Amino acid sequence: MSAQTPPPVPPAPPVPPAAASDAATLPYGSAPLAAPAAPGPVASAPAVTAYAPPAYGTAPAPWTPPVTAPHNVLAWVAFGLGLGALVVGPISSIAAIVCGHIARAQIRRTGEQGAGAALTGLIFGYVLTIGMGLAIVLYVLLIVTIFAGTAYSSGVPTSL
Repeated sequence: MSAQTPPPVPPAPPVPPAAASDAATLPYGSAPLAAPAAPGPVASAPAVTAYAPPAYGTAPAPWTPPVTAPHNVLAWVAFGLGLGALVVGPISSIAAIVCGHIARAQIRRTGEQGAGAALTGLIFGYVLTIGMGLAIVLYVLLIVTIFAGTAYSSGVPTSL
């Protein structure tokens, strides 16, 4: 070492733990910590593990998704046509009825999934076909009563 370099400083000694006299500095409402009571005699049971660890060098089995039956495409076509009947009209609802019946027969035969979609397509198809049929009948009756009312408005009955 040279004359200009001071000697190294030894490390500071460790700080002793807080004594009981420091209890006055605890936050309001907290009790001072007490030493735990000595445990009584307890019979210790051997440690039991639920699963044995894997052998050294073996890789875990890869995750594979569960195998399910495929979906019937015609059932989803019936579902789409049934909902499309709200926009397109009775042609789509009639196609939904046909596709729904064919899809339900295929699902019963092959065990595919999609029975709910086929049934929903059938329900929408039937309800919208009946609803549109009733709307057309009511529209025709409205037109007939309007023309019948104007034919008798002059007091002289005329033929249509």
